[in-house]
Amino acid sequence: MASPKSQYITPRVLRWGALLSGVLITLSLAGYHLFQGRYDQTSLIKRLDYILYDWRFNLFDSSKLFARSDANIVIVDIDESSLFAEGRWPWPRDKLATLTRQLTEAGAVVIGFDILMSEPQQNPTRRLQELARQSGETAMADALARFADLTEYDQQLADAFANVDVVTPFLFHENAATRSGQLPPPVYSLSSDQADRLLAVQANGYTGALPILQRAAVGAGFIVPAIDGDGVLRSAPLVTQFDGALYPSLSLSMGLAYYLLDDIDLSVARYNDQLDIINWLQFADQRIRTDVAGRVLIPYLGGQGQFPYLSATDVLNQRIDTTVLENALVLVGTSSVGLADLRTTPVGTQFPGVEIHATLLNALLAGDFPYTPDVAHSLTALILLILGIIYSTISSRVGPMGLVFATLVLLAVMIGVNFYFWQYQKVALPLASSLLLTISLGGLHLLQGFLGERRTKQHISSVFGQYVPQAHIDHMLAHPNEYGFAGENREMTVLFSDIRSFTTISESLDATELKDLLNRYFTPITESIFNHQGTIDKYVGDMVMAFWGAPLKDPLHARHALEAAMDMIDTLAVLNPELNDLGYPSIDVGIGLNTGPMNVGDMGSHFRRAYTVLGDSVNLGARLEGLTKYYGVKILVGPATCSAIDDWVFRPVDRIRVKGKLEPVSVYEPISRKAAVSIEWQQELALWATTYQNYLNRDWVLTRQQLLELSSLSDRPRLYQVYLDRLTELETEGVPPDWDGTYTHTSK
Repeated sequence: MASPKSQYITPRVLRWGALLSGVLITLSLAGYHLFQGRYDQTSLIKRLDYILYDWRFNLFDSSKLFARSDANIVIVDIDESSLFAEGRWPWPRDKLATLTRQLTEAGAVVIGFDILMSEPQQNPTRRLQELARQSGETAMADALARFADLTEYDQQLADAFANVDVVTPFLFHENAATRSGQLPPPVYSLSSDQADRLLAVQANGYTGALPILQRAAVGAGFIVPAIDGDGVLRSAPLVTQFDGALYPSLSLSMGLAYYLLDDIDLSVARYNDQLDIINWLQFADQRIRTDVAGRVLIPYLGGQGQFPYLSATDVLNQRIDTTVLENALVLVGTSSVGLADLRTTPVGTQFPGVEIHATLLNALLAGDFPYTPDVAHSLTALILLILGIIYSTISSRVGPMGLVFATLVLLAVMIGVNFYFWQYQKVALPLASSLLLTISLGGLHLLQGFLGERRTKQHISSVFGQYVPQAHIDHMLAHPNEYGFAGENREMTVLFSDIRSFTTISESLDATELKDLLNRYFTPITESIFNHQGTIDKYVGDMVMAFWGAPLKDPLHARHALEAAMDMIDTLAVLNPELNDLGYPSIDVGIGLNTGPMNVGDMGSHFRRAYTVLGDSVNLGARLEGLTKYYGVKILVGPATCSAIDDWVFRPVDRIRVKGKLEPVSVYEPISRKAAVSIEWQQELALWATTYQNYLNRDWVLTRQQLLELSSLSDRPRLYQVYLDRLTELETEGVPPDWDGTYTHTSK
C-alpha cells in the first residue's frame, strides 16, 4: 500500500523537482567557477579535472606535443647501482667534489644539484686531533696537523665548484623560526607595497646550502614541489616570495646561469583593491605564462627517461662517453627508491624528482609550457549556463532515448573541443564541471524513479560487500535501521595479523609468484574471519585488519575474534604444506587482539572513504601484533579480551608500556579452551605463575633458576629467554623502589 505522502509525488511534481534541481546544480557549478575554481585544490570537481588533465598526457604523445630545447640536458643519477658501488647515502663531500670535477672535465657548463647540502661534514682529522689531545697524546695531535687541510671535504667541494657554474638547492618552508644556511640573491626585488599586494607562493623560513658552498656557486634554487590536492605533481612555482623578494626554482636558476643572467622580469596585473596577480614571467627572450601565483603547468614529455641518464658511479669511475656531457646542463639527483625523491605525476607514479627539474629546465629554454588562460573559469561558467538552458528546454520535449542521444552528443562535442585546444593550442581548460553537469542533468531526468529503498540497498551492498559476510549483508538489507555510517563509539574487538619475515619472502619470489602466494593466503584467512562473524577493515601489503562488533552489534565479539585468530593459526598449518608443494616458503604470522572502546563509521576524504575503526584500543591491538615476534608467541591479547572470555586458558606474558601510551597494560597469550588444556601445559603454566611472582618479588636467583627449568621444558622457550635477558639487565642496572615489573617498549 502506498504511503500517504506518495499521492503528492505526481509526474508534474517530479518534473518540476528535476527542473529545479537542475537549475540548482547549474548555478552551483557556475558559481564555483566564478568564485572558487581559480584557487581550489581539493574539491571533487577539481579532483575530476585532475584526472581528465592526466588523461591528456596518456591519450596523446607528449614527446611530440612540447618542444625540446637545443640545450644538452643530462641527468647524473645516484641510482641503486651507484649506492651499491660507492656506499650508502649521504656520500662524503670529497666524493661529490670528485663527481663535480669529472663532470667539469667532461664538458659540463652548468651543474645543478638536486641534493640538499645544508650541514657541514666533520673533518675526521681534526676529530682525531681532538681525541688525541683529550687522551694526552699531544705529539700525535701535532703529527696529524699536516693532514687536516687534506680532509676539509667541504672546502674541497667548494674548490670544485669554482671551476664550473654550479647551482645549489635550498628548501623553503612554513616555519619562520628555521632559517639556516645561505640563500642566493633574489631574482626580483619587491617594494613593501608590492610585497603586501602580490599573490605568489609564500615562504616563511628556509634551509639553504652551507655558506662555504653557496659562496662558491653561481646561484641556487628551491626544490619544494607544488603537489596538488590529490598528491600528484602537475604544476610547479618558478618563483617564491620570501622577505619582500622573489627567489627562483632550481630549474629557473640553472636557466639564468646558462644565459649568464642575474634576474627576471614580471608582468603584474591589478586583481582588486588589495591584490595583484602575476600574468607572465620574462626569462631571457622567453615570455612564460604562469598562473596568478607564478606557477606553471609541467610539460611532461612522457614517462621517465626523456633525458640522457648517467649513473653517478660510472661518472666517478670514468666509464662514460664524455661526448654526452659536452656543453651540457647537468642535473645531479636520484632515482633510488630508498632516497625518497620519487613523485607521483600524470605520466607515472615513481617519477624521479630530478627529471621534473630537467623537464622544467627544458621548457624554460624552449619557451614552451601549457597554460590555463585567466578567463578559463569565466568561460566555463558561461558554458554551464548554456548547458542548463539546453536541458531545461529539451527535457520535457524528448523521450528517454532522445535525451540519452542528446547527452552523448554534448559529451562528445565538449570533450572534442577541449582536447582540440590542448593538442593544438596547448591550453588546458576545465572540463569536469561541464561533463558532470551534462551527465547530472541527463541522469536527473532519466533516474527520477530510482531513489529510495533500492538505492539504500545498493549502497549497503557496495560499501560492505567486500568487508563482511553475506549473512551480515542480508541482515542489514532486511533491518537497515540497525546500523549506520556515522561515527559512533562502541565496545569492540580488533585484530591485526601480519606475515613474519615478509620482506625476505617477497625478495625470494617474483611479482607473479608473490601475488599468487598472497591470494592463496588471504582467501582462507578471510574465510576464517567471515566464519566467525568478523568484518574485514583492510589489507595493507601482507597485513590484515579486522574487527568484531560492527556494523552489526555482537555481544560475543571478543570470543568470536579469538576463535577467528585460533582458526587462522590452524588454517596455516593446513595451508603451509600446500604452499611448500608449490615451491613457496611457509608462512608464519603474528596476531594481535584487543578489546575496548572504539569509534567506528564511514571515514575518509572527499576522494576516498572506508568503513573503519579508530581509537587507542585499536592502536594497542596493532602494537600487540608487532610484539608477538619479540615474545615468541603467535597471538597476543589485551587485558579486556582476556577478561571477556572465561572458558579459555591464557598465559600472562608481560606487563608493558607501549610506545605512545603512558598507562601500562598486561598482555596474554591464549593457550586453549580450559576443557582441552593438556597436563604438560598445566604444569608449565603453574611453574610460570610461580616464576613470574618471584620475578615481581625481585628474587633474581630463584627466578633465573626457574626460567632455565622452563626453557628446558618448553618447546617454545623464546618468552623465557626474553626474561632471562631482561633479568641480566635488571641485576646489572638495578630497579627503582617503585618498580612493578612494567617493561617499556620504545619501538612500534
